Amino acid sequence: MSLRSIFTRALAALAAFACLLLAADLGLLSEAQSPIERLVSPGKLSNAHAKFEAECSTCHVSFNKGAQTAKCLDCHKETAADIRSKQGFHGRSPAVAGADCKACHTEHQGRGADIVKFDRKTFNHAFTDFPLLGGHQKVQCAECHREGMKFAAAATDCIGCHEADDPHFGRLGTACASCHTPASWQTISFDHSTTKFALIGAHERQECASCHVDQTWKNLATDCASCHAKDDVHKGALGKDCASCHNAHGWKVSDFDHGKTGFPLLGKHGQTDCQSCHKGSVTAPLPKTCNGCHARDDVHKGANGTACLDCHTAASWTAIRFDHSKTRFPLQGRHASAKCETCHVKPIATWKPPRGCLGCHESDDTHKGLLGPDCQDCHVETSWARVRFDHARDAKFALRGKHGSATCAACHLVSITAKSPPVSCIGCHKKEDPHKGQLGDGCGRCHGETSWKEQIRFDHGLTDFPLLGEHAKAGCEDCHLTPAFLDARANCSSCHAKEDKHRGRLGPDCADCHNPTDWRRWSFDHATQSSYPLTGQHKDQPCESCHRERVRNEINLSTRCISCHVADDKHQGAFGSNCERCHTTEGFWAVSVGR
Repeated sequence: MSLRSIFTRALAALAAFACLLLAADLGLLSEAQSPIERLVSPGKLSNAHAKFEAECSTCHVSFNKGAQTAKCLDCHKETAADIRSKQGFHGRSPAVAGADCKACHTEHQGRGADIVKFDRKTFNHAFTDFPLLGGHQKVQCAECHREGMKFAAAATDCIGCHEADDPHFGRLGTACASCHTPASWQTISFDHSTTKFALIGAHERQECASCHVDQTWKNLATDCASCHAKDDVHKGALGKDCASCHNAHGWKVSDFDHGKTGFPLLGKHGQTDCQSCHKGSVTAPLPKTCNGCHARDDVHKGANGTACLDCHTAASWTAIRFDHSKTRFPLQGRHASAKCETCHVKPIATWKPPRGCLGCHESDDTHKGLLGPDCQDCHVETSWARVRFDHARDAKFALRGKHGSATCAACHLVSITAKSPPVSCIGCHKKEDPHKGQLGDGCGRCHGETSWKEQIRFDHGLTDFPLLGEHAKAGCEDCHLTPAFLDARANCSSCHAKEDKHRGRLGPDCADCHNPTDWRRWSFDHATQSSYPLTGQHKDQPCESCHRERVRNEINLSTRCISCHVADDKHQGAFGSNCERCHTTEGFWAVSVGR
C-alpha cells in the first residue's frame, strides 16, 4: 500500500472519529462501542475479565466515565449488596465509601496483572464481617484464607475452622460462640438460666463435666439426690427433697426454720451440724433443756443443778454472766480467770467455799504452813509468784546468787514463829558439805553464792603445799581423791605411786631427784646422796648402765667392780674379785699394780 493510501485512510478515520464525537455530543450513540473505541483500548484485560475484552460496553459506557462504577457493581452483585447494607469490607471501610472501583482495581494492565491491590500488613480486618478478637489476632492469614479461595469466602463461624477441635463432637451443634469466646477458648459464658436448671451458688463454680458426664447434655435429672446421693449424710432417711433444708450456696448451709419446732437455734446452736443432735432419725423427739443434751459436758457434775441458763448462754458456753462481785468474795486478780469448779467443788446449795487463802490453797502452800495462814502478807492475787517480802530488809539476810532462786521452804524447814533459819553456810548445807566439816564452816572463804562448784576462790599458796609447775594445772580432785580435802598428802608418792618407775624402792622422796615443773628432768647428786660417788668413766654412764632392769630399783647395789663387770673380766677370776687392786675408774686399761 502506497503512502498516499495510508494517509487517506487515516484522514477518513479521523473524520469518522470527529463525527463520532459530534454524535456523542448530540446523544445519538447507543451503549454499544464502536470499532473506533476498541481501537483506542489502553491494553489487555486481566485473566479475570479476559472474556469481556471483545465487548467494551460490558464494563464501559461510551464517553461516560462516571457510569463505569455502576457497570462494575452490575456484575459484582455481592459487593454491591455489601455497599448498600454497609456490610463486609466494601460496606464498612471508609476508604471505599464514595470511591470509584478503578481507584483500587485497575484494569488493562495485561493478562497476569493483579487488579486487587491488597497489602496484608496494613489491611484492617476490623472493617470486615469478622473482626479479629482474642486469640484470632495471633493467627496467620493463611490459616483461615487458604490458597485459591477468595478472601471473602473464608468461614466466619467457629465450626468452619474448629470442627476438628470440638470436644463435644458436634453434640452441642455448631453455635460455639454461645458458650465460648475468642479471647479464651476455655472461658465459657453459657447462660445456663436459659435451660431448665439455672446454676446458682456452688453450682456456678463447677466444671461442666462434673454434671455432664460423657458429654451427655440433654435430659439430665435436676433433683439434688440424682447427683448428691453419695453425699447425703442422712442416708436417704429424710427423702430426696434436699432443697427443703439445703440450698445451692453451700451443702452445709440449711434453710430449715428450726424455730418452728419449738427449739430455735440460738448462739452456738445455730452453728452446729444437724447430726450433732439428730444422731438417728431427724423426726425422733429430742430434749429441749440444756441438761438433756449436755449432761456429760457439765463440769459441775450436777452440783449446781440443771438450770444452766442462770449462768451460761447459748451464745458462748464459757461466757458466764454470773456476777461474783455480788457475793462476799469478789473475783480479783487470778481468781477472775479461774474456772468455777476450781473453788466450787461441792454443790453450791449445801456448801460455800472458804474465803481464806489456805482454805483453798493449803495443798498449794509451798511453805507447808510454816509461814502461817496470812498468805497476803507476802503474796498478791494478781500473781501468786509475785512476792512483796524483802528478804534483805525484813529478814536481815540478802538472797544473792542461787539463794535468790531458792524456794522459801528450802531454808524455812520449821515455822518461822518457832525458829529462824541459820545464816551460816554450814547451818543449811551441812549435809551437802563434801568436806564433812573438816574445813570448818567458813564455806564462803572458797565458794561463792552464784555457783557453788564453779566459783572457787581458794588460794592453795596459803597451805603447806603451794601449787607449782604442772600441779597448778591439775584439778582439785586429781590430788584430793575424796571430798575431805585434808586427807591429801604432800609427798609425791601419795599421788604418783602408780607412775613411780622405781616401784617405791628409792623411797617416797621423789623431790630429791625430780621437780614439779618437768618430771623427766632430775638432779640426783651421787656423791652426796649415796655412798658411791661416781668417778672416772662412771660419771658419764647413764643410770641404767648399773641400775639395770633386774636391779634398776635397787638402792643398795654392790660397789664392787666384779658385780657389774664380771663379763668384762679377761682374767676369768684368776686374780680374784678385787679388780680395784690393779684397775681404776679412769679406764679399764689403767693398771696400778704397785698401789
